[in-house]
Amino acid sequence: MAEHGVSPHGMHALWLLCLLLPLTPALADTDPSPDYKSSLPRDPRPQMKLPVDDFPLLAGNKARVKGGFRPPLPLETTTRLPEFVPDGPRPYIPDPSFMPGDVDIAVHQGDVAVLPCTVQNLGTKEVSWQKVGGDHFLSIGTHVWVQDQNLKVAHQNWPAGVSDWNLVFREARVEDSGMYECQIIATEKMSWRVKLSVIEKPPHNPVISIEGQEFVESGQTVYLRCNTTEGDRIPDDVDWFKNGDKIDQSTYPNVVITKYRMEETMSLVSELLIMSGHNRDSGTYICRSSSELIASVEVNVLVANSPNVKRGTGTSNTQTGSSPRGENSAMYLPLFLSNPFIFSVALMTHLIIRHLIT
Repeated sequence: MAEHGVSPHGMHALWLLCLLLPLTPALADTDPSPDYKSSLPRDPRPQMKLPVDDFPLLAGNKARVKGGFRPPLPLETTTRLPEFVPDGPRPYIPDPSFMPGDVDIAVHQGDVAVLPCTVQNLGTKEVSWQKVGGDHFLSIGTHVWVQDQNLKVAHQNWPAGVSDWNLVFREARVEDSGMYECQIIATEKMSWRVKLSVIEKPPHNPVISIEGQEFVESGQTVYLRCNTTEGDRIPDDVDWFKNGDKIDQSTYPNVVITKYRMEETMSLVSELLIMSGHNRDSGTYICRSSSELIASVEVNVLVANSPNVKRGTGTSNTQTGSSPRGENSAMYLPLFLSNPFIFSVALMTHLIIRHLIT
């Protein structure tokens, strides 16, 4: 080796260089300061490596960034803190229940029919109506689920968690009769049943009548009752008249008039009352309905010890009594004087009667 100009020490350095050349790439990739990174806390989030092109603000520094850029994770992927739940028992929520109400509704054909359903503590649950035997709901909540403009749900909230969910028929029909069920939609079935009966509309037949005593003693009560109907509906009103004058509180303060309706017979009844009848209360009383029907009655208040119409006959009733002694003797004197026999008999009879009386 020496003869070629290479010393033993040079040979040793050459061999050492040959051994280190394969290790040069590995040493270039090693971190010059491993202790610095190991001292930092570890990020528990999953690591992401995104291309720089996805971030325009960093695209200009692309030459300075090696291996891409890892931005922080979006906010929505961060860990959420648990919601605070206070200690202690949960508040008591009572179960819904039905309030008492009518279960049998009867109306005439064409009238409004209201099926009541009142619920307490309904909460977030819904109320539905269904005809028993039907295959579909009529309503859920306030929404009607059938193509029927005649139906609606009347809803009203009240204090103490009470609410109405009434099913309303604007014009009841005979085919609407049946059993209906109000339900609370829940896991366990809760229902309230109401029966609807629609009575067929009677024919239009206006009628009016008046009842009362025609003859009343002075000081007694005068009572008249007027009953009127139109058959298929109840009349709107009735008026009272006496001798052609309308009776009202201002002109007849002693007369009391009451009115009330009778749904069963579709009639309007009015009663006229005079607590203490007087002779001035006598006269012809007329009851007239709003449909122009008229009924009348003649009332006579009888006064004691005075000539009055005889009760029930319509004829004059004149009271007569015995005359005092000798009051009408002069009218018979010409007859007695013309016939001595008759005069004698009459005189004897008179004397005998007088003797018996005395």
